[in-house]
Amino acid sequence: MQRKHGVILSYIMMIFEILSTLLITPFLIRSLGQAEYGVYKLSASVTAYLLLLDLGIGNATIRYIAKYRTNNESDSEKKFFGVSILFYSAVAVISIIGGWIMVQCFPDLFSKGLTETEIVLGQKLLAVTGVNAAVTIGTTIYANVIIAYEKFTISKGASILSIIIRMLFTVIALKMGMGSLGVVTINLLTTVICRGFFIFYVFFVIKLRPKFKGIEIGFVKNILAYSCWILVQMIATQINASIDQILLGLLVPSSAVIIGIYTVGTQIVQYFQSIGHSFTGVLMPGVVRLVEKKNSEKIICDEMIRIGRIIFIALGLIYSGFIVCGRQFIDLWVGSANSDAYYVAVILMTAYFFILIEAIGTQILWAKNEHKEQALLKVIIVIFNIVLTIFLIQWNPLIGATIGTFISLFLGDIVVMNIVFAKKIKISLIRYYKGLLKGILLCIVFTIVFGYIINLIPLMGWKGLIIKIGLICVIYIFLLWRFGINKYEKNLLSSLFKIKKFVK
Repeated sequence: MQRKHGVILSYIMMIFEILSTLLITPFLIRSLGQAEYGVYKLSASVTAYLLLLDLGIGNATIRYIAKYRTNNESDSEKKFFGVSILFYSAVAVISIIGGWIMVQCFPDLFSKGLTETEIVLGQKLLAVTGVNAAVTIGTTIYANVIIAYEKFTISKGASILSIIIRMLFTVIALKMGMGSLGVVTINLLTTVICRGFFIFYVFFVIKLRPKFKGIEIGFVKNILAYSCWILVQMIATQINASIDQILLGLLVPSSAVIIGIYTVGTQIVQYFQSIGHSFTGVLMPGVVRLVEKKNSEKIICDEMIRIGRIIFIALGLIYSGFIVCGRQFIDLWVGSANSDAYYVAVILMTAYFFILIEAIGTQILWAKNEHKEQALLKVIIVIFNIVLTIFLIQWNPLIGATIGTFISLFLGDIVVMNIVFAKKIKISLIRYYKGLLKGILLCIVFTIVFGYIINLIPLMGWKGLIIKIGLICVIYIFLLWRFGINKYEKNLLSSLFKIKKFVK
């Protein structure tokens, strides 16, 4: 029952996260202005690197505690909890020190792209967000223990409540004229309250107590060995996600406005990614069982195609709808001053479309413990992205940075990763893509064509946008049902109208 509730609450939390950002972002931009909003997002991008101090241990926490609980190894569980508390306490202190260093270096790093006033504001924002990162990292173990104990209702419920509280108090802070500094302060306070509740729940409800005596070096080494390649991927992924904003701030004069526009585009891409990853997370357990049962490469390939097509169908509607109506949506959402964010979103969304469809292949690599090459590949992608972006932003700061990221993602996460899949999972790429794209790709193409015809109708404002999106949805679903999907997918689509069956 907890797992079913966890799945439902995961989707609810994702919806709240997306809606809160969609509603708050235009209000933020209007309240702060383009330049201050750009500084606000730049400071968030810089602070995000402190979260890498997790070193991949967070992923190991859930696995090891769940394992010890299953095997009734209470002593090992308490030792692991003790090691984790010591580790995260040390990391929290290091995070504070790292944040202080970032604050001191901020003027030298961004003197070309920001004014003196913007630099002072950026330092203040970094100081608060640095403390927020330290609190988040220092209490990670408690959040993960709750998940490992499968208390999904508590974990997700508290997170949803914190999103609602943060959104309400952010609006109040902006109305009172507290600016971006007020926004980050609200974020810090909600983090402290939520994480404080997690600590209370672990100690007084779950009643797990740490054990610091008798911890062996070999015990710690096993944990670190499992986590090291996760760390490499975390670092590479984080750098790739925020390097464009940082390079724009370093190399482009008066770049605060450009960073703000770029961030609007990448936020839309983040929503797109969240939806794709949520499908992968729900469908993953069946794939893990296939790998553990030593099924043939053909069966694993069939499962990759089956899951990939489901993600393809869901993302296809969002992608085609945004291609047609995205510019109108951005103009209505955050104003025409940010309309160039449409190009950022479309270019990056195109790359992530195929990356997300193939994400299940990455999960199979993890299940087979064949992820070392993928981690190293991520590092190469980052280096290539940095070099290419530095070159392209000299041509056009906004579009150049976006194209640089697109090329690196396409070559690394799509082309080269397909070669890795063929080598490690031993699937036939021809068979895989033939099964994956059959029917659905043409439906997406024709939906976009018909969508542009619909877009010629002079329907303005939010009401006009909703009508256009509704028509595009009808066209897409009709084409899919008639030409794009197979019997299994038709049954799955039909079950959407039968809630009990769909949840099962």
